[in-house]
Amino acid sequence: MYRQLTREERTILNRFFDKWGLFDYFKEKNLLVREGKVREIFMMTDDAKDLALKKDPYLAGTKLYELRKHVSLALEGAHIFAENTSKKKIVVTDQAEALVLYGRDVFGQSIIEHTNDFEENEIVLITNSYGDAIGIGRTRYHSDRIQRQGVTVTNIADRGWYLRKETNFEM
Repeated sequence: MYRQLTREERTILNRFFDKWGLFDYFKEKNLLVREGKVREIFMMTDDAKDLALKKDPYLAGTKLYELRKHVSLALEGAHIFAENTSKKKIVVTDQAEALVLYGRDVFGQSIIEHTNDFEENEIVLITNSYGDAIGIGRTRYHSDRIQRQGVTVTNIADRGWYLRKETNFEM
């Protein structure tokens, strides 16, 4: 069942948006919550919002986050963030991009550039040289020390998951 955000949920999300420099971007967006095992936050057009509130389709809009104790960024949300923010990003080489898409972690020597605004153990966007979000990672070091030897960003989720996931289609 889809519903409007509560005041508390909106406050949590606004803090999250502000942390990423996207408060203004999401200020006027249509965001709805889909209740289930986990509260999922979707961004929708006006038409999709009306449909979701009236008829309760299984999916409507773009899934941005999961809301538990804190906000967990979804892969589609990461794509929107990568296009609209300049915070908490690392850019990797082409070879590292392929490895990330296979679920591998990021080595320090594979990082071409990065922003200087993240701490150790913080969520960052992993992007390719074109600025496309290819994954979400957790840093092992502060941004000042991120280009060390060995693994520096742990892969949490990546776009290759869609290809690796085994699904059984019945015809």
